[in-house]
Amino acid sequence: MTIRTPTAEEMDDVFMMGFDVWGEALSPSDYLNDCRNSSKYQKGHWHVLVVNDEIVSSLITYKNEFGLPEKCYGIGSVATPPLCRNKGYASALVSEVVQNLEATGGRAIYLFSDIDTGFYEKLGFEIMDMKSRCMVRRVDPLFALTQDVPSYF
Repeated sequence: MTIRTPTAEEMDDVFMMGFDVWGEALSPSDYLNDCRNSSKYQKGHWHVLVVNDEIVSSLITYKNEFGLPEKCYGIGSVATPPLCRNKGYASALVSEVVQNLEATGGRAIYLFSDIDTGFYEKLGFEIMDMKSRCMVRRVDPLFALTQDVPSYF
């Protein structure tokens, strides 16, 4: 397994990983167009997990965006293609990216759970605000959480 930044040519495949969940009533081409032009997606850094030359999971990280506190990160758009789900790929990717973000001296990592929060709780995240489904993983135990929830990313 390898974690890397996807190439520009791979981004449509990365975007389509979430189509069944986030595509709603859009056609695949409209969904791809929205993703390609998303200012939110352009502000982050994409990561993919590759197994046997196949991208099996992806996510995006943010820093200094969406009201994130200083020295904190956000993880968003965690996705795995339907045929690759329930094999531990997303867990492996999130865990490795979290470990790398923690090594940079970050104080906390935020995410919004579109799925059962138990998945992320197993990875060390705690529910910060159930209404928004914002979750946080404190890296610095002295970091005091405020009730200010970052904007959805």
